[in-house]
Amino acid sequence: MLNSKKVTIVIPTYNGEKYIQETIESCINQTYENINIVVIDDNSTDNTLKVIKQYSDEIKIIENKKNQGLPKNINQVILNDNSDFFIYLGHDDILPINHVELMLQEFESDTVGVHCNNMAIDKNGKELWLTRNNEIQYRKTKDILYYLSLDNFISIAGMMHRTSAFKKNNGWDDSYDLYGEWLYYINILKYGNIKYTIKSKIYYRIHDTNITKKLYSNKEKVQSFYKYKRRCRQLAYKNVNLSISQKFIYYKNYFFYYLRYIKALIKSVFK
Repeated sequence: MLNSKKVTIVIPTYNGEKYIQETIESCINQTYENINIVVIDDNSTDNTLKVIKQYSDEIKIIENKKNQGLPKNINQVILNDNSDFFIYLGHDDILPINHVELMLQEFESDTVGVHCNNMAIDKNGKELWLTRNNEIQYRKTKDILYYLSLDNFISIAGMMHRTSAFKKNNGWDDSYDLYGEWLYYINILKYGNIKYTIKSKIYYRIHDTNITKKLYSNKEKVQSFYKYKRRCRQLAYKNVNLSISQKFIYYKNYFFYYLRYIKALIKSVFK
């Protein structure tokens, strides 16, 4: 039955000429066959488009004439897609050859998403470390709303999502240009459960142009990012019943959140 399910892999890219070829090939070479690969060039200024056009017979290519940002790119594909499941993949990340097949096996009727661990790799593809502790990830996923009220512990890299649930939620909130997954996880729990698996992990590349580095590039981005974090924490807190000790930890965490915000704000002003 799983072989009949259609999976879309959406790869938004901006100036990704260094790594996009390896990323695309890791998708094309999957053991699971019923896959649709969509690469969105978000108005790159380097040779990204030239590289991805080499694969025009095997993938669908979308060329944006204007830079739209991550959520809008994902939404424009998946909200109009006829797949059963999908994966968002960074333009510098790599899927193990059987990743799609193994992730599909984890889905039950009430599962809306399955997340996994990431193996950090450097710019040359050398393995560095696992970015998550499996035991901690299992524990947090079992009490998911509480832990999402403290922070986003789920990696979007390699995560598989149920497309119908994504559509019910109207995708990611596209008022944010570089992020949106934390808020999505909280909202999507209205439609089912999120699971964690150790059956597969993806290769997450760490280098100087990762998106996370852009979030702290100036005062406005810092303010926007921390307002987003506050919104996510408050929404998760609102939707879960916490014990007294959990409430204490929540407010303690919130206090340190503000300290980190002030520190990041000062750093961005005096860059």
